[in-house]
Amino acid sequence: MKTLCNYLTIAVLLFLTACSHNSPRYAASANNQEKLKSFASENPTKKLGVESFTATEAGKKSIVCRAAGTVAVPDGKTFEQYLEDSLTSELKMSNLYSSTAPKLKGVLQSIDFNSNIGAGKWIIKMQLSCNNSTSFTVESQYDFSTNFIADIACEQVAQALPAATQDFIAKVLEAPGFKSCI
Repeated sequence: MKTLCNYLTIAVLLFLTACSHNSPRYAASANNQEKLKSFASENPTKKLGVESFTATEAGKKSIVCRAAGTVAVPDGKTFEQYLEDSLTSELKMSNLYSSTAPKLKGVLQSIDFNSNIGAGKWIIKMQLSCNNSTSFTVESQYDFSTNFIADIACEQVAQALPAATQDFIAKVLEAPGFKSCI
């Protein structure tokens, strides 16, 4: 009985000390910048703003990852804020952003990941529209490698979020609905 109590105590301590794995801040993608600068050169007077993104599951700041804690967005932001800020950064860097221009609106429909060995992936799905015109949906799946050890795998999930976001934004930029906004 004492051995069982020791094991239970260790299990409870491990559960309570599980840490959060924070994703890094977003960094603009050279490929996305190339696409956006191409849009800018084709339409030098066109600009685009970004309206505050919302989510069907509003306020979500982290996702539980195995028994190793959570994967969290940096700076206490929500996932929809992270995606909004990332797209805004890309637009600003390419000189396509203007707060007074037509606004791109986004509703994050789902965001999740898989941390299984050989199947690591982030899945992001968002409905977008420009100036309340016809909406379009973009879904992105970003694959990456993970580890057998839960703590390492969850850290790999957290580290993959910026690249998954770059991939998602690339798909937004390729969408015909986005091109009609520019």
